[in-house]
Amino acid sequence: MRKILINSFLILFLTFIFLEIASILLIKINLLPNGITPRVTIIPHKNFGFWHHKNKSFRLASECWNSKVTYNNHGMRQVSDINIDLKSKKRIGLIGDSMTENLEVTDGNDFGSLIQSKLPDYEILNFSVRSTGLGDHIELYEGLIKNFELDYIFLFVSDNDLEDNYYLNNRPSQNKYKVINDKIKKLPIDKVFFEKQKKISNKLKKEKLIFVKEYFRSYILYSHFRANLMYQIYKKKKKDIIERQVNNPYEDYDEKIKIYKHLKIKFLNQLSNNEKVIVFTNPRPKIISEKFYPEKKNIEEMSKIWGDQYIVNTTESSINYLKRDENYKYPYFSFKCDGHFSAYGANFMSDLVVEKFLEIISSSQS
Repeated sequence: MRKILINSFLILFLTFIFLEIASILLIKINLLPNGITPRVTIIPHKNFGFWHHKNKSFRLASECWNSKVTYNNHGMRQVSDINIDLKSKKRIGLIGDSMTENLEVTDGNDFGSLIQSKLPDYEILNFSVRSTGLGDHIELYEGLIKNFELDYIFLFVSDNDLEDNYYLNNRPSQNKYKVINDKIKKLPIDKVFFEKQKKISNKLKKEKLIFVKEYFRSYILYSHFRANLMYQIYKKKKKDIIERQVNNPYEDYDEKIKIYKHLKIKFLNQLSNNEKVIVFTNPRPKIISEKFYPEKKNIEEMSKIWGDQYIVNTTESSINYLKRDENYKYPYFSFKCDGHFSAYGANFMSDLVVEKFLEIISSSQS
């Protein structure tokens, strides 16, 4: 028995060494990205949908970008720690999804860091987290954001926000809403999903053994293989839903609009610190393309819902900038393999946000 255990251990050890060496070689010849996939950065949260690790840095990568991403003492995507009770400047909270979390760009050049560098008289807090929508931001505000006593909220709207919290969304961690008998109801959270997160194996994997993900190159190989496998499974399982959406992108559209209107009112009504809210649309490739995509209608509808009092629709400014820069072509402000902001896009968007904010401040004071 002892000999079997020793032999099994040796086989596992040698297999690990082989995979580690193979992964290093694949990275060296650029067949494997030199970083893990972004999914490692988030932890399912029964109130917020998703949130982040605290006091952690990760080296992330895909086939066309790599970055170093840091989360502070509260789990926000920024290098500097925040003393919640020490408020020496007015505070601006950035609330959004993966576009404004901007994992694809390294610390310091990411969207949130650039806003901070361009508004040094304010303290910028980036509460953005990927795979969330307005229905999740409502819970995030109630459970975390309001404690920071913000003066301004910059809310960033992506085209998929219109349906992020619709009950047919397949992400088990997100808050879901449905129209029932002409009334909008929030559905119960997926208790089975969150119970699984409490398992010792999940806690070890997501929290205690995080160093494995940070330091072993073989985990990079595993993470990219698993991400591709999960994507293929997702495509196969959701084939019918995807085909329906392609054939009729406006399926249940009136219901989605009704729910989003409800979420807008709910978001504004819960604000407890008299924050000034400014809503910016995200200029993703399909939104600023010359070609028509259904996502453009989503942005137009959400802009109408927020109204001129709140919305800054960045579409026209984005197109004009790209044309002046002789760069009005795919991938615009993004990457060829990824629709999120590149460093170029993060710099443009941060400039535009700061410019519009200062204009609003100036006009309110005159």
